[in-house]
Amino acid sequence: MSTSLRRLNRLLVTFVLMAAIVGGSGIGISAAAAPAAPKGSPMSGMPEPGWPESHLPESDPKPGEPGYLESRPTAVPPPDGWSDAEFQAHDPQGYAAMLPERRRVERGLLTKVRAELTRQGIVRTTGGKLSSADAARAASVIAATTYSPYGYLKFTLVPNTTSPYARNGYLGTLYFTYGIYNAVVDAYKWYTVSWPARSGNNRPADQSKVNLGPIPAYTWDFGFMDRIWRGYEADGRVEFYPGKWRLDPWTGGPYGRSYLEVHGGTGAHTFAATSGCIRIYPAAISALKSYYDTKMANKKDPGSAHLTVRY
Repeated sequence: MSTSLRRLNRLLVTFVLMAAIVGGSGIGISAAAAPAAPKGSPMSGMPEPGWPESHLPESDPKPGEPGYLESRPTAVPPPDGWSDAEFQAHDPQGYAAMLPERRRVERGLLTKVRAELTRQGIVRTTGGKLSSADAARAASVIAATTYSPYGYLKFTLVPNTTSPYARNGYLGTLYFTYGIYNAVVDAYKWYTVSWPARSGNNRPADQSKVNLGPIPAYTWDFGFMDRIWRGYEADGRVEFYPGKWRLDPWTGGPYGRSYLEVHGGTGAHTFAATSGCIRIYPAAISALKSYYDTKMANKKDPGSAHLTVRY
């Protein structure tokens, strides 16, 4: 093989590896794209160093302290996630598992949206249509509510021994789904983004084991602590980088589990095992924040800003 061909091959290999690492920020990324965890690394299932003290609010770095990171608003809206057709094509198992809950969510939302529009005097004709003026009014009315864009999250662990993202025989995925209401057709259009994720030792059977098993199956309030909204919290410490969302109940959750979050991690903590928190790649945290900031009008509503976990 010539020297130029060898150089080209090295460049191609480097590009593929870098794409796999950065791929954690992609939309609905393929599980085949990620690098496998080195044997003997912190990814192998050991508890999170410093837990739970490092997760307590009083341990958060203050301005001027090591690890402090200023949180900044999303300047550029992210691209649309997968449409339902794209989601079904790329992740049929995830789509099938999501659909029943999504239909229930949409029925509830449409009931609320229609009631609000009626209250505002916006009524459809016999044929179900709106005038252009009423359609514009409807869009303005709904924009002032928490009904659109409406977002929620889901974490799953499914048996898998082949994906480089799988740990202990299970593949974790964090989904963010959001819907945008269209007053003209009186319906929602839904989009989904997803990222590889892990939690604890990734074994659902161990969800009751504190400091070892994954986050318990439950409906958690996302970005809340003790019923108070905290939202996204930037954190430059290597265990959390670039930030986190706390989950409620913060204490006294199922099986007595407490102090659980969705967070990142860098260096030796990149996609490493946790004590139950959900961990995703740093680039995925940044991507999720962009959708959270711009595609979740209900983020401050503890009655709907949910992360559901089902095994």
